Amino acid sequence: MTGAFFSITGLCTGMFQIVRGALATPRAVCMASQGWHWDRAVGDWAQPVPYSLAEEATRVLGSAGAGAEEERSDCEGNASPSTSRRAVDTFYYDQLGLQPSASQSDIRKAYFQQSKRWHPDKSSEPNATERFQGISDAYQVLSDPERRRVYDAHGQQGIGEGFIDARTFFSVLLGADALEPYIGRVRLAEMFGDALFGGEDDDANQPADASRQKREAEKSKRRQVRRQVRLAVSLVERLDARTASSAAAFRQVALEEGKQLLKKDATVVRFLADIGWVYHNRAEAHLARCDSKFGSLGVRALCLRMRRGGREASQQAQTAKLALRSYLKLRKIVSEADTMTNAGGEEAAEMPGSISSALPTFMETFLSLTSHDITGTLDKVIERVLGDEAAGQEVCRQRAEGLRLLGDAFMEAGNGADTAAEAVAGSSPEGAVAGDEDERRRKRFEEAFAASLGAGSSGGPVRTGVD
Repeated sequence: MTGAFFSITGLCTGMFQIVRGALATPRAVCMASQGWHWDRAVGDWAQPVPYSLAEEATRVLGSAGAGAEEERSDCEGNASPSTSRRAVDTFYYDQLGLQPSASQSDIRKAYFQQSKRWHPDKSSEPNATERFQGISDAYQVLSDPERRRVYDAHGQQGIGEGFIDARTFFSVLLGADALEPYIGRVRLAEMFGDALFGGEDDDANQPADASRQKREAEKSKRRQVRRQVRLAVSLVERLDARTASSAAAFRQVALEEGKQLLKKDATVVRFLADIGWVYHNRAEAHLARCDSKFGSLGVRALCLRMRRGGREASQQAQTAKLALRSYLKLRKIVSEADTMTNAGGEEAAEMPGSISSALPTFMETFLSLTSHDITGTLDKVIERVLGDEAAGQEVCRQRAEGLRLLGDAFMEAGNGADTAAEAVAGSSPEGAVAGDEDERRRKRFEEAFAASLGAGSSGGPVRTGVD
């Protein structure tokens, strides 16, 4: 009898919750589409706070804010006053009489003081020449933020020959510098630089520090937000300037800009097409919501959302497949290296060919991951640009119209480059085309390695052209 009672009670409770959820769903969808959010503490819908891009930009990018100080620290290599900078080797700091936490200003002052004191023409000390040379070497490394970062992480061996600088490597490999005004700095170096080329602060013999990892994750998140806000502000300035010219003139200028980017580096055509597609799709979705009385539930808005979701799902599946292939090839290379190390002899000559055959797959994986980064970043950028309620609905609509023109122009520039490439490929045998493409990717990898090695051993990043 008791079992039957609890069974009936459970059934009634379940039915009540189902009916309650069914009745509440339409209202929940409607409220969410209007920007309201559910406040768990109060147990009711909370009215949305109007978003202002200008206010967020002031808060995130303000010159006096903590975000700006952290940005300067990232770009210039300075440790903030509250941060203790770590260095695996303090030899160069000792030459200048400094601690690793010294700022760039401290390094300059120390150099001028020490070089004046130990100059061979002004010092009678027998080791003056040697000390002066050491001071000059120290300043040459520590005055360059990028070389200082490498030295802090790897010591003197890191700035010598053979060290690979991850930022320079991915910058040259992907050609992303040309697109930085549109996508900011890609995150691939941050994501894989430590894993592939060695971490900056990690000790391989010690377990990872959870609190430090959490701080690094939070810092990375703040850096990404700054990137998005900065790009949003730049895009708004460009779109708002559209009102001073006709739609045709605005589109033509954007088209020529896209063609100029491809002339500088034709390998960015894929990323340019990604930028154009995201611009066009998000602009069309915004205009569809504005034109329909159902808002985001309108037929056209839903179709655009489904198209966007399908494209993202296809990209994710392709990236997962490429990542698996890269992993298997990497395991094969490691296995062959171990075998040849144990065997020795003439088999070592076969190793470069094994690595070379895997480079196109690695390259395609990096390209796919960068496309994800671009799409995800631009999503947040456009959300800020078109969701700027402080600017007003009419201004946001004009921005969407300009964004659509910008996207169309970039896609046309990218499609034109693809068409030209296909025309050239059509006159060549299929196998030769595939071989040429693999050869271009291998060459790109080699140039990226050469540039990153140059960054580690000379005075900074070395840029190389690609034929």
